[in-house]
Amino acid sequence: MARSRTPFADLPRGASIQKGLLKHCGVIGRRRYRPVKKFKKIYIEITNRCNLSCSFCHHGSRRKSFMALAAFEEILQKINGYTEYISLHVLGEALVHPHLENILALSREYGLQVNLSTNGLLLVQNQAMLLRQPALRQINISLHSIVERGEESSPDGYLDGIFDFIAAVTTTPLLINLRMWNHPNESDSEPGDASRLIFRRLEEHFKPESPISAELPSGRGLQLAPRVFLSRERRFVWPHSPAPELGAHGYCRGLRDHVAILVDGTVVPCCLDAEGDVPLGNIFQTTMAEILQGSRAVLLREGFARHRLLDPLCRRCTYRLRFTSRSPLQPVPGVLKRAI
Repeated sequence: MARSRTPFADLPRGASIQKGLLKHCGVIGRRRYRPVKKFKKIYIEITNRCNLSCSFCHHGSRRKSFMALAAFEEILQKINGYTEYISLHVLGEALVHPHLENILALSREYGLQVNLSTNGLLLVQNQAMLLRQPALRQINISLHSIVERGEESSPDGYLDGIFDFIAAVTTTPLLINLRMWNHPNESDSEPGDASRLIFRRLEEHFKPESPISAELPSGRGLQLAPRVFLSRERRFVWPHSPAPELGAHGYCRGLRDHVAILVDGTVVPCCLDAEGDVPLGNIFQTTMAEILQGSRAVLLREGFARHRLLDPLCRRCTYRLRFTSRSPLQPVPGVLKRAI
C-alpha cells in the first residue's frame, strides 16, 4: 500500500508568513520545515449523528452526516506518520455509523490503534463485531449519558448491558474507560439520584475497596478491575459563542498532543471545537503538513507555549482551565504581536 509522504513539508508557494515567524517555527534551509512531532492522538469525527440528544453535548448547526469510507481512508493516508492512535470522536455516536466495521479494519491496515467513545446503548448489539477488531484499543463509555434520560430508560437495564459487555472482553487486551463526567460543580453538594444509583451498581459489581461516590474526587481515576477504569470529571461547557471569555492567559494541549478532523474534513486545533470555529484547513484539499505549518496553526501553537490564548474560542473554554499553568504570563514575540 502506498504511503503518504513523511511529516516534512515544503513551504507552500506564495505563503504570506513573515520571515521572523518562519525562522521561529523551524524552517530548515530555504524551503524545508523540521519534522513535525507526532501527536498522542488524532480525533476523527466519522459522524456527527447521535442516537441521543444529551444536554451536555454541543448541539450545533453543522449538517449531520456520515464520513464515507473512501474519505476515511484518504485521511488515514494523509495522517500517516503523525500519530499511532486515533480517536473516533468529536461529536456523534460512532456505533451508529453503517461502515464502522470497515473503518476499524482500515485502521488496522494502516497500523493505527483506535479509541472509540460511545454512550454505550449499542454496545451489546455490536459486541461480536467489536471483539473481532484488533485495531480497537480502548472504549470510552459515557455512563453520564443515561443519567438525564430519567424515566425513558432504566439505569439498571443499561448497566446490565454494560457489565455483560465488560465480561465478554475480559480475555482481550481491550481497555474500558467508564466515564462519569457530570461531577457536581462547586455550588452543588451531592450527585443526583441516578448518579448515586450508578455508583451503587458499580460498587456492587466491581467491589472496590472504598465507596466510589464518597472517596473519588473529580479529576482522579479509579481502577475497578484489570483494564477497567472509572473516570470522573466536572461537567464542562462547550466553548462556542455566546459563552463569555475567561481571559487571555492560559494553556491548551491542542496542537501539542492532538488535533481533530471533523466529518467534513475540517481540521481544528482541539477536540472541543465541535463547530469548526477555528478552521486550520481541510484535509481533503491539502496536506497535513501544510495545515500544521499554516500561519494560524503556528500562531496558536506559539501562543499556547507562552500561555497566551490568541483565539476567542480558546478564551471562552472552561476545559482548558484544567491545564492552566501557574507560571507567569510570558511575552509574545514581536512577530506574534504583529500577527494577532
